[in-house]
Amino acid sequence: MKANTQIKWVKTALNGFIILAITFTLFSCANQQPPGGGDEDRTPPKVTIVSPKPNSTNFRGNTLIFEFNEYIDRRSFQDAFRTSPQVKGDIEFSWGLKDVEVRFPKDLDKIDANKTFVVNLSTTLKDIRGNQIGEAINFAFSTGSKIDMGGVTGKVYNTAKKSASVYVYDLAKNYDPTADIPDYFTESTAEGEYKLTNLAPGRYRLITIIDEDRNLLFTSERESYGVLPYDIDIKDSVVTGNVDFYMKQITATQPVAPELDASKYFKDSLGIVFTSIEYNSSLVLPEQSIFIFFNRYKPTRENFTQNFVVTDENGTQERVVFNWKNDSLVEVFSANRFAANRKYRISFPLRTTGDTVYNFSLPFRTVSVNSFGELKGRVSGGYTDFNITDQLVKIELEADKIVPVLKYSFDSRDTVFSYKNILEANYTLFSYIDKDNSSGYNYGYPFPFEYSEPFYIYPGTINIKGGWVVENVNINFVR
Repeated sequence: MKANTQIKWVKTALNGFIILAITFTLFSCANQQPPGGGDEDRTPPKVTIVSPKPNSTNFRGNTLIFEFNEYIDRRSFQDAFRTSPQVKGDIEFSWGLKDVEVRFPKDLDKIDANKTFVVNLSTTLKDIRGNQIGEAINFAFSTGSKIDMGGVTGKVYNTAKKSASVYVYDLAKNYDPTADIPDYFTESTAEGEYKLTNLAPGRYRLITIIDEDRNLLFTSERESYGVLPYDIDIKDSVVTGNVDFYMKQITATQPVAPELDASKYFKDSLGIVFTSIEYNSSLVLPEQSIFIFFNRYKPTRENFTQNFVVTDENGTQERVVFNWKNDSLVEVFSANRFAANRKYRISFPLRTTGDTVYNFSLPFRTVSVNSFGELKGRVSGGYTDFNITDQLVKIELEADKIVPVLKYSFDSRDTVFSYKNILEANYTLFSYIDKDNSSGYNYGYPFPFEYSEPFYIYPGTINIKGGWVVENVNINFVR
């Protein structure tokens, strides 16, 4: 009897252990948790095995398998997974430890018996510690006997350091990016580099957007975008390079006008007056205007203009012109242009509270004529629909370490250009073909569609030094 009791107890304990183990396993599977201890993991996840293998042909079935080198955030995988062309219907995901099985509602060869499918895992894919992949993962396979091998590479500029979606539309079909998902797509890196592979021969239209809602559609007035100045003809096994976009940034709210952004100005000791030039600045151009922004106390325009004085180092008063933007902001010009390499001082009284009067004073110096350099170069490249030399080419130089941001703009209708009187600084160069003669870059628009203007961004910076000539700057509009 005693022996039977012991056996019964052992069975009960064993059953309890099994139940506990099953419960623990189920709980562990339902709740992904990173293993504890050790150094913090900052390594992006990697795909180690995929099935079918990249560039496989004659694929049959409805199942894809992915194996990773670590545990993957399941929600991020489902959000990141896409195919081109998109397979309609509900897709099922089955999870192992470090692998996932993707099942389509129908065999792919039954959907299209001779089609190249491109699988895309976007940069939103991350591991359970939140580390995202740095570059979108793409691979192709075919239900037929061959793989489409056309491609496009390029860069998206002005992305605000975000990954941009590049969408490709077959022009043999209806084009409406607000209603129809693209035929192919990929994502750029944070630096803007992108690569499209395995495109079928045809004529395509490409756009890029910051797809905020990740629905593969363009949402007008809410998503930043970029379009090309031309459409792309894809030929089999040919990769078209240097297909670059310049993105127009769209914000959810109307941006504050730069001249009204006090953070970009230098403030006085009391924070009452903000100016576009720094106290004792020596980088003021002779033709430069000066913005004055009243932060807390607004003078009447009449009182301000009557008491505003600009004098040079000899005490000679400078004649000025006022351009009021609003009651808080005024732009001041020298009527005759400031002299080079000369000290000036701005002064005016400002009544604050009651009888309290604040006397504002701002000394500055204009730059020397020896501080200017010269830029020479050539415009090259070609387009089939027009001759560059017949178009107005705009060349813009910008230096961001000078306050306010220093910008130069030049026009050219010749292949050779030469510009003098450029203040010494490190500049970025942006150039475009002003086809609509608007004196501003035309970004185009995704829908209703409008082509952008061709542009060129010079690699790196251009160092302008006083008294020196920078030569051989080639602006190449590649097509």
